[in-house]
Amino acid sequence: MPKATILFADNDPDFLKTRSEFLEQEDYLVVPAGDPTEARRKLETGGIDLAIIDIRLVNDEDEKDTSGLVLARKVARSVPKIILTGFPSIDFVREALKLQLDGLPAAVDFVAKKEGPEALLAAIRRVLSALAAEAGTG
Repeated sequence: MPKATILFADNDPDFLKTRSEFLEQEDYLVVPAGDPTEARRKLETGGIDLAIIDIRLVNDEDEKDTSGLVLARKVARSVPKIILTGFPSIDFVREALKLQLDGLPAAVDFVAKKEGPEALLAAIRRVLSALAAEAGTG
């Protein structure tokens, strides 16, 4: 039985495939989504324990694209989220997006893509562990 069902939303098909395969090897059930529309549909369907969402789901080259954050704020508000970023500094992202995070529901973490799959796995474990502790099952 999988540890958790994770929606993984990223518009880079190669990154989405390799990270999804890595998480499946760690016994997670991964539901991939390549764009905001697909991610929204899958989140609204339900059954998602955790969502991993890239900040830029529409255009990786557009510095103003925060479509992943918009999705995180507006859809399935009770689902905890991990936000992925390709920005060079995770501290920069936290500071730059602080105001946009007001009201963002549940456990939220940031992971830089360059940190690699182990950092993502550690973030997943932190969020799921915190949720289990809140529910009294951890």
